[in-house]
Amino acid sequence: MNYPIVFYPKVVMQFCHQYPLPEATSSCATSSQLQETQQFEQPVVLLTPPQPPVVLPVKLLWLIWVFWLYGAIVLPLLAISWGWLWWEMLLIVAAYSCLIAAAYSYVFGCRQKLLSRYKQQVLEYNQQDMLSHQDLLSNKQQDFSSFKVEKEGLQTGLKSAQLELDSRNRLLKDLMSLRVSSTSISQARQGVSEQRFLQYLQQYFEEVVQAAEFKIPSSGRSYSADFTVIHTPSGLGIDVEIDEPYAGKSKKPTHCCDADRDMRRNQLFLEWNWIVVRFTEKQVVQAPLSCCKFLAQAIAFVTGDRSYLKQLETEPDLLSVKPWTTREARAMAKSNYRLTYLSGFGVGSACNRVSKF
Repeated sequence: MNYPIVFYPKVVMQFCHQYPLPEATSSCATSSQLQETQQFEQPVVLLTPPQPPVVLPVKLLWLIWVFWLYGAIVLPLLAISWGWLWWEMLLIVAAYSCLIAAAYSYVFGCRQKLLSRYKQQVLEYNQQDMLSHQDLLSNKQQDFSSFKVEKEGLQTGLKSAQLELDSRNRLLKDLMSLRVSSTSISQARQGVSEQRFLQYLQQYFEEVVQAAEFKIPSSGRSYSADFTVIHTPSGLGIDVEIDEPYAGKSKKPTHCCDADRDMRRNQLFLEWNWIVVRFTEKQVVQAPLSCCKFLAQAIAFVTGDRSYLKQLETEPDLLSVKPWTTREARAMAKSNYRLTYLSGFGVGSACNRVSKF
């Protein structure tokens, strides 16, 4: 089992099995938000208005008759100069006039056809545009009515789920009244890394206590929790531990996976109905917000309360770290491994932590 390590008390797991969390409302909300976006942000298909045709202006049509007049004068003069007979001259002028008239009729007719077609396209475009806007307005009204019904249903479901969650947390709080409370606060010196992590915990969680002591039954000694975090609405308690591979002064290996000291301690806290979460010292120093996110996930897993998690959902998940053996811890102590991540936190005080019993 890699760090971060979490243990849930048996009574908590039995409670979660007997009273499962109501169906997650987050997926419903996401679905409704998606439907709302699809309904009210549908792409509108815009009709392209027809473009006016390129036609010869009316004023330029008179140039054809000016050209005819110019030819009607020039051609007779040429015919006379060439010695043509009068009837030949009339014939050439008549043919020229017919040619000009045909050209004018053709150009004017094409112009009228293009303008008539354009007017028809504009009329059809206006009719289609009006129908499109009417259909769009009708669809929007239907979509809004449908969304309103879905929204009301979602709100009703959310209220019902919240009431069920509140009732469930009240039952959990009754169960957590059996949780063993601390007897005092330890006066042992705390490291700089713990002091810094306390600030993060207090920023995101309501009830945080550092160095709470718990009396060991049938013994004169006590266990000191690095931190305890209480979820007020449900009374759920988390024992948060920070594990370093060796003691600062004595270099003695600590929290080794091949030793049973931590297992006995974990078992006792679980019997006291505390959730136990263990981080490595390096995780707490280098990724305190991700550690807080992990605690928020543990709270949400049991209680369904995601209010803490929402504040930290943009933070990356905490990377796992392999636990160390006694042999590996001795090697780390020999190379002063803790100094590689504690150099910026006051090495002297940070490495001189008193190992918790």
